[in-house]
Amino acid sequence: MDGYAKVAKLMSHHPERSCLRGFKTLSFQNLLYLQAELVQLEHDYEALAVRDRKSGHPKRSLYEKSFRLLSQSQVDGNDEQLQKFMQIRAKLKEYCT
Repeated sequence: MDGYAKVAKLMSHHPERSCLRGFKTLSFQNLLYLQAELVQLEHDYEALAVRDRKSGHPKRSLYEKSFRLLSQSQVDGNDEQLQKFMQIRAKLKEYCT
């Protein structure tokens, strides 16, 4: 056993002597970028929600109030709001972990 595996084994036997870099600056920068992405996604989602609310379309105008209708929006080919929210969900999951 050589290289990283050997170092890792030594560190596991003496964790009190182990030292790992935390990459705090990069971690904070990453969180800031994720926040910026979420802000943009939120803005885009809100614009789609307003558009759908004002559309006069019997289903699209209710997407904000009915997840059932929103989740079925693919059938009607009007699923931009749903797709945007799925992007938000994925980004939030990444941000929260």
